[in-house]
Amino acid sequence: MTMESDRSGSITTRRQLLAAPLVGAGGGLSSRFDTVRLAADGSLPASLDERVPNLLDRYDVPGASIAVIENGEVTWSGAYGSADPADGRQMAEDTPFQVQSLTKSITAWAVLKLVEQGELELDDPVGRHLTSWERPDAAYSWADVTVRRLLAHSAGLPTGGYEGVPLDEAPPPLRKALSGHADGPAARPTSEPGEFRYSNIGYALLELLLEDVTGRDFTAYVADEILEPLEMDGATFVATEGLRSELATEHFVDGSPVPARHGPASAHSGLYATAADIARFVAAGMETSGEPVGRGVLEPEHVAALYAPTVETTGFYGLASDGAGLGHFVETLSEGERAVMNGGQGSGSWHWFHAVPGTGDGIVILTNSERSVQLIADVIEAWTDRSGLPSQSLTRARSWIRLPVWILVGVAAGLALRLGYGAIAGTRTFAPLSDRDRTTRAVLGTLAIVTFGLWWTIGRETVAFFLPVIAEWVGLALSAVVALLLVTVLFPKTNRGEPT
Repeated sequence: MTMESDRSGSITTRRQLLAAPLVGAGGGLSSRFDTVRLAADGSLPASLDERVPNLLDRYDVPGASIAVIENGEVTWSGAYGSADPADGRQMAEDTPFQVQSLTKSITAWAVLKLVEQGELELDDPVGRHLTSWERPDAAYSWADVTVRRLLAHSAGLPTGGYEGVPLDEAPPPLRKALSGHADGPAARPTSEPGEFRYSNIGYALLELLLEDVTGRDFTAYVADEILEPLEMDGATFVATEGLRSELATEHFVDGSPVPARHGPASAHSGLYATAADIARFVAAGMETSGEPVGRGVLEPEHVAALYAPTVETTGFYGLASDGAGLGHFVETLSEGERAVMNGGQGSGSWHWFHAVPGTGDGIVILTNSERSVQLIADVIEAWTDRSGLPSQSLTRARSWIRLPVWILVGVAAGLALRLGYGAIAGTRTFAPLSDRDRTTRAVLGTLAIVTFGLWWTIGRETVAFFLPVIAEWVGLALSAVVALLLVTVLFPKTNRGEPT
């Protein structure tokens, strides 16, 4: 399977890219929210070459690596920005990343391989196959913790994960971690199995399950049964010295570098891979003219099981998907096609793949910053437009997330006009101690100050973690509203009244 570099000539894709800039007053706010637009030659790769460097600058993201899939084949890959700004190392197409939770999708293939081989069933209670570890007591029945529910994040296991250690140190043993002795909760059902509850610990338990069933090391089994047959040549769970020197350096929201770490479990976030490696994996779930779905690693019906919605997603996950499949998230598009996706987020990175197996289209985006969610959404929107696909929940959610900015801008404009009219007409005057509407003004002033304080102490940091540019605009607009409310409190209506 060959790929052409974005520097050696792009491959013209099949459909025309639609420009989708958000128009705003004066073009200022709009330009900050602009998306990838059609390049002169009409191809998505050329458009990405033109615009992704601008997106990196706009969102303050050091670098990104992207790969595109068409007709079930990896047709293009490109790299932008810096892999490590501190030492001047540029991003390259073969730069490896720790792909975080994208690993879960590969783990799901490995588990389905055991199902295909008759070693276990999806609805088996996990305890039936755990032979090397004693399950801790739990408030809910272990009998309801099945292989399927672990894969779909609906087994009731805790959220969170285990504390990592530097790559040159050995992490605690997996069984010790699962027992709750490695800076993380024990692997046991702590809520009613059957409802969605994202759990890294559930995948750590699947790692032990695979080892107990096969008698082999998890990473060796996955390498032999999944990575090598799918020609994921740059993918590995082993952080050799050579890999460490090439690994993309991750960055916190504030731009500071994040030292690479690893933990007791590999199944939920331990894979290192390039964008092209992940693209080959995503393409393996699609049919081409010469190769079947599953590429001979899994039968088509087992790939279909991975992509079938198992439980309805909630919270952040519900914004970007309809449900959780097995190691994947899924969405039914407006034209009836099913999209599959997964994201990976670590302390310093965001990664994403998105695919529509029925059309053979897909894209992989790997980044080395926590500030990358908006960049990813912009690129996904460009890809769907260029591929002639319906809009995805991820990009629609991004549009709705912008709505508070426009609402706050509208409120600020209304307050400013009202105050301006009062000043010109002489119906408002500086009189903070006036008896006029004292209670209402006191409530408004208190509300403004409390809202301002909550935003800058709690809300801003939370929103900035996912949407840093949106957070900046919300902060500016909210500050304007608060300031105008305080002016309104200090400049009450005079006895002459104010026309309504």
